[in-house]
Amino acid sequence: MTDHMPRRSHSRGAPPRIGRVAMSIAFAGHEVDLHRHELRRGGQRVHVEPQVFDLLVHLVRHRDRVVSKDELFEAIWNGRIVSEAALSSRINAARKAVGDDGDRQALIKTIHKRGFRFVGTVEEAAEKPTAAAEPAAPEPRPARRSRRPSIVVLPFRNISPEPDTDYFSYGLTEDVIRMLARHRWMDVLSRHSGAAYRDRDVDAREIGAALGVRYLVHGSVAKHRERVRLVADLVCAETGRQLWSDAYDLPLAEVLDVQRAMAEQIAAVIEPELARLEREAAVRRPPVDLGAWDCYQRGLFHLWGFTTPGMNEAEAMFRQAIALDPGFARAHGGLGYVLLQKAAFGAPAARPALLDAALRCGRAAVALDDQDCMNLCVLGRVHCFRHDYDEATALLEQAIAINPSFAQAYFALGFTLNFCGCAREAIGYLERATALSPRDPHLSSFHAIHGLAHFALGELEEAAAYARKGARVANAKHWPSLILTAALGLLGRMEEAGRALRDLLERAPGYTLAAARSDFFFCADKALVDRCIEGLRRAGLAEGPVPNGTMPHAAA
Repeated sequence: MTDHMPRRSHSRGAPPRIGRVAMSIAFAGHEVDLHRHELRRGGQRVHVEPQVFDLLVHLVRHRDRVVSKDELFEAIWNGRIVSEAALSSRINAARKAVGDDGDRQALIKTIHKRGFRFVGTVEEAAEKPTAAAEPAAPEPRPARRSRRPSIVVLPFRNISPEPDTDYFSYGLTEDVIRMLARHRWMDVLSRHSGAAYRDRDVDAREIGAALGVRYLVHGSVAKHRERVRLVADLVCAETGRQLWSDAYDLPLAEVLDVQRAMAEQIAAVIEPELARLEREAAVRRPPVDLGAWDCYQRGLFHLWGFTTPGMNEAEAMFRQAIALDPGFARAHGGLGYVLLQKAAFGAPAARPALLDAALRCGRAAVALDDQDCMNLCVLGRVHCFRHDYDEATALLEQAIAINPSFAQAYFALGFTLNFCGCAREAIGYLERATALSPRDPHLSSFHAIHGLAHFALGELEEAAAYARKGARVANAKHWPSLILTAALGLLGRMEEAGRALRDLLERAPGYTLAAARSDFFFCADKALVDRCIEGLRRAGLAEGPVPNGTMPHAAA
């Protein structure tokens, strides 16, 4: 069987381990905390995806023998069809997490044609007996909380009137966990953590205290004939307050396709909600009590305002985060993104140096964590702004492959394709970004660039419609008004174009045709820029210089 071929795990699997639970396992300077589902090195948490964590624990548990590939397929994927490449990827990730690699194999050894074996020296904490095969609910007790947000996804409750539909709710729960875990800035507990609360009414605060989490997700699935209704809720585990809720009612054409799409949708909506809450919490925290994570969140809070003072404060916060923790990949990525935005905000003469600095930061972030979709997205955007479109496209496609629910990567890829002459292809990615995150803080930009893609295709009515959508968003800057003015100018609808131009000048006082042309510095499609400038000229925008260092936000 070749590495790229899918295979189904066999039923024999691993022997059950009912009746005993080890709370922690230590080896080679690492500790596996089975209660919190964490891997730590020297007391510091090491991020691992849930499947990688489960694989590592399984190998350590069965270190007295060789564990076959078939057993791992059954234990980790529960009979799902996966490829051998997927297993190889998880093995490589497990080795990397514990400081091992495929050449040394000091801890995880490949046994040719037989499987894998954990060969490190292990110390297990005392085990305590359990009476039941099903996991018992942990006793509520205070748990140590980290500054990073932590979340547990409780099993979605199956309330279907039809029998034998538990597989759908189980699969949806697992997929939501998997999608959320791909956002590496948050701690997502594995599916085992929430299993004890299946079909039980327990107060969110009690669960939060027991598991040491800040947030929890729960919901229900109701399948009836050829339709399925999903309800999902995000709850604060510290207060019990519901933070977000939504319901989805859709035809059940293909069970697995619906399950995957809904998991992506739920994860895509929850992630920016959590990010907003974390930014606001960091801003409220006393300055004397700031750690690297708090500085990073404060940086994001100021960055998303897209003002010159905000950008300066964001840069200072990201630099402080890096000073406190030089290995904090996201802080390097955040600094790269704020420098990129400063290149868009500021004087054209400063752009080359800012883009060079942004490139260094983006590369540093990816070098520290090449599996973080945001880091890849930042580096991809830097390459786009430098006209390195092929490299940008490759990085952004990689970000989407790692995290299919990350709306920003879809937007960034649509943005890139639009400005290198592939507007028709760009539209699909921009639509996907909007569908995944309909309340995204960048929604104005989603609509604006969507409108510009139609503008590039000569579809001016559609361009105006999407530009209007973008201008209606509360935090919209001048970019949607620019596109609307240009489209209406070319359509010859001068009264409407005049109103759009006045709105543009209110959002960007002193704006000129030269400033508009400068705004398109990241665009290689000269014909698109010329048509846009001509539309603005017909609408009445004046000639004039580029405002020095006071330009509004060019494109988020």
